Amino acid sequence: MPSLRRDSTWLLLARLTAQGLAVLFTVVIARKLGVDGFGQFSFIASLLLVGNTFTNFGTDTFLIRETARANRVNEIAAQSLALQLFLSALYCLAMPAFRNTPLLVYSLALFPLAVFSVNNALLRALNRMDLFWLLSLLNGAFQILAAIFSSDVFTLCLSLLFGQVLLSGISYLICRASLPTFRLFPLGKFSPLFKLILPFAALTILLVLMQRLGVLTVSALLGDSAAGLFSSVTRIVDGLKLGHYAILGALLPALARGSADSWRSFRKAFALLMSVSFAFAFVLLVFAQPIVLILYGDEFTRAVQLLALLGWSLLPYTVSSFISYDLIARGLENTVVKSAFVSLVIYLVLYLWLVPSQGLTGAVWAALFGECFQGMVFGIYYFRSKPSFVSVSG
Repeated sequence: MPSLRRDSTWLLLARLTAQGLAVLFTVVIARKLGVDGFGQFSFIASLLLVGNTFTNFGTDTFLIRETARANRVNEIAAQSLALQLFLSALYCLAMPAFRNTPLLVYSLALFPLAVFSVNNALLRALNRMDLFWLLSLLNGAFQILAAIFSSDVFTLCLSLLFGQVLLSGISYLICRASLPTFRLFPLGKFSPLFKLILPFAALTILLVLMQRLGVLTVSALLGDSAAGLFSSVTRIVDGLKLGHYAILGALLPALARGSADSWRSFRKAFALLMSVSFAFAFVLLVFAQPIVLILYGDEFTRAVQLLALLGWSLLPYTVSSFISYDLIARGLENTVVKSAFVSLVIYLVLYLWLVPSQGLTGAVWAALFGECFQGMVFGIYYFRSKPSFVSVSG
């Protein structure tokens, strides 16, 4: 499938660009803010990510699937934006309770993020991965500029907010010029959409809570310095998931259309990414020390052993990622939600058990064991449904 290979290549390039610039952004702010300041920003960024997931409410995945099936932009896009803007207002109203001025400022970025996420979803659904890559490049560039010209956590959050407003405007102009039936305004009534996307909303919120639960727990129980060290490790490992994002992101629209070739490609991609994940984990085990020292400096030396251990979480992550995409493509979102909920409970128990008793090392073990249990839980639910990609020949 030449188009699938092309889309995967563009998505991979977009993820390489985004992850590479994200690593550079992390390095700049970690060195500029120090362990404590980086820990403070990691806490704020985690809350914003949770907020973005809540306000997104699963509309991106639903929008990609339905737009790909229709092969055009329809009223769902305007409905999705209306829902995201409404939920963004609700989330921002809750932020003053934290009494954290940088967090309050950065939370306003949820409004331009809503426009940006809808536009990105439409570009992906209609196979304009080249433009998706361009926006990824601009997003990373704006973040790095914000980091360079910031002196503390507050000015960093303010600069990031300004950059997100500018980026959302650019994404709107690009979609308007490139997608024939593109329309977001006037906003549509989101009440018909709300019930349809509840499974997607529950799923995305659960997955992001699992992803950020470690930083939030470490910050609450061990303080800013420990949160900075833990976040520095998780950001490196997350950066190595770019192949998963690229290949699975390109396959989802094709799977939604029911192409037999795409299911065979799906199965081959699983074997490829399991091999790549093992290679990455081995590299982190052997070269953890130079990686940490080159990226973050001597102040983050305590993160070396943590990185060598956490890299192995890439293997079970690959299993659960492929299972979830298979189920979503077949319309079995509720099964994924059940799996994610059980996994989140396991994560929470592990963090609350291991972090107080073993500190940062316990947090990493909780993240690793949690990923393993998540893969097992997803596997159990998956084989109770009717497996798809494991039964495809060739």
